[in-house]
Amino acid sequence: MPEFDAVLFSDLHLSPASEQRNRLFDAFVDRVEGTPEVACLGDLTEYWIGFPQLEDPHGRHVIDQLARLAKSARRAIFVGGNRDFLMRADARRVGYKAFKNVYEGEFGGRRVALEHGDRFCSRDRKYQMFRLWFQSAPWWVLQYTIGARGGHKIAQFFRRKSTGETARKSPSMFGIQPEPLQRLIRRGAEIVVCGHVHTPFVREYAAGERKGRLLVMSDWRSDGAVVCVVKNGEFSLCKFDGERFAPFDAPTEQPDKLPAMYNVAETSQKA
Repeated sequence: MPEFDAVLFSDLHLSPASEQRNRLFDAFVDRVEGTPEVACLGDLTEYWIGFPQLEDPHGRHVIDQLARLAKSARRAIFVGGNRDFLMRADARRVGYKAFKNVYEGEFGGRRVALEHGDRFCSRDRKYQMFRLWFQSAPWWVLQYTIGARGGHKIAQFFRRKSTGETARKSPSMFGIQPEPLQRLIRRGAEIVVCGHVHTPFVREYAAGERKGRLLVMSDWRSDGAVVCVVKNGEFSLCKFDGERFAPFDAPTEQPDKLPAMYNVAETSQKA
């Protein structure tokens, strides 16, 4: 019997250089393979240039691991992140229903809205304008014209430009805002799950007579990740350390700092 009815994860930021996170993801797939419902909510990799990345052994391995989860699941959902929105076509090929911004519907026995989470940071107008332009650009054409080498160079350039994300620096100004959540709740979402801001928390929201619950997952580090699991219709955050799942005591507001689960050296390096 599977341990959970559903699992959700995001923000792994995998790359050939992230050896510990790569091993953690492999251990995660080994542990949850066979779960009836799975959802990846974006930023699975540090960046994704489309099908040319499948020429790389690491890119091929990432997709193969996604395929393992989908093959044994009744439902597999992929929502692209700000780094891997070009992965949607590849996710579809291995069994996922892929969505550009949000999945709204039934999942884990509840009415949900699943997003990456960057659209919830609505006060960061500069980022939202960049996001609209960047994800509307015809990058798919470049997959056929510049090849893997050129695609990697372009992606690495934009990766360097995006360091120092503001969502963690001032949550009240640049973090998740209530208005986008309230719109989803008005449309019927009981549960909203996302990632993106890298600081996990759980919060209740109200929109008129409707109420909903937001669960925010963490990014992945060498010593663990906070993911969302579902059992008997109950959504909760758990920490996975490579061997087991343990309950995560989530705050009710977006923290100003990364949670204590992360080691000091890696936290300093990320900052």
